[in-house]
Amino acid sequence: MEYERAVAELVRASEQEVLDWRVAHLDEVPGTDGTYVIDVTVRFRLLGAEFLMLFECKRHASPVKREHVQVLNDKLRSTGAHKGVLVATSGFQSGALEYARVHGIACVRLVDDSWTYETRDGDRVDGVRPQYSAYLSRLTKAGAVNVLLSERPDRLSSFLFGLV
Repeated sequence: MEYERAVAELVRASEQEVLDWRVAHLDEVPGTDGTYVIDVTVRFRLLGAEFLMLFECKRHASPVKREHVQVLNDKLRSTGAHKGVLVATSGFQSGALEYARVHGIACVRLVDDSWTYETRDGDRVDGVRPQYSAYLSRLTKAGAVNVLLSERPDRLSSFLFGLV
């Protein structure tokens, strides 16, 4: 018990200092079964250990399917990365969210520069979301327009009257 306390104190004393924070776009990451080009990687050192996060970005017209989360999980296992994050504009199907929860993969919805975590790790995210999360979508000649209304009800009129 004493040894564990000593380790806990050393970790506490580090004040969680993150070093060598590096973000890369379209980064080539070697895996056990080949090299993957990852949309975004984050590498850093914490307590002397090297960490790697993989971000896959999906800008689909429909919610992301389970198979996309499964592919990210395969990339995590192959590369030895420590965390996977799937970022999407259109949300996630329930099967994708359930798979992500079981495997500790974060699913994030990104619309209008606002992040909404659907999952963060093995548990459903509670208490992190705004009081409500609402999105509106409209198909235009240029493609789908998604508007996040959470904490921004003023965006509704601009969406409805075509000012977006």
